Amino acid sequence: MGMGYASCQVDTIDEDFIEEQCPKEFQEFVNSFETCEDGSLELGSIDDFARFVGNGEIDPKDKPGVPYLKYLALCKAFKAKTDLEITLFYHDSESGDRYDDFYGRAWQVDGVYQYTPAGEKYKDKIKNQSFVTFG
Repeated sequence: MGMGYASCQVDTIDEDFIEEQCPKEFQEFVNSFETCEDGSLELGSIDDFARFVGNGEIDPKDKPGVPYLKYLALCKAFKAKTDLEITLFYHDSESGDRYDDFYGRAWQVDGVYQYTPAGEKYKDKIKNQSFVTFG
């Protein structure tokens, strides 16, 4: 099978908006990385967490460490406040292209198409972004 670039899209929401909606839970999530280690993978930042979890290098169900528990609490609080679901996502620039809308971490947002009442209310905060990946 040949290798090539594939087009991808993800709906994202700015991290500032998440922090604005759930300041306590967001700060607890950020602070959970200060002294965290998960086996041989050091989770020193949100980017590390997004990369490792997103790539399947850590299965949080097997090792629900403090960052993962705080992440779940943040996602739950955001859902309760906005009725939107968020997931942390990571796009590695090495597997993308210079025309990608973003590199690094992003917050994917679900529950917005055929706008739900929550999606309609926050549609000016939601962005549909494109990127490519090689594989």
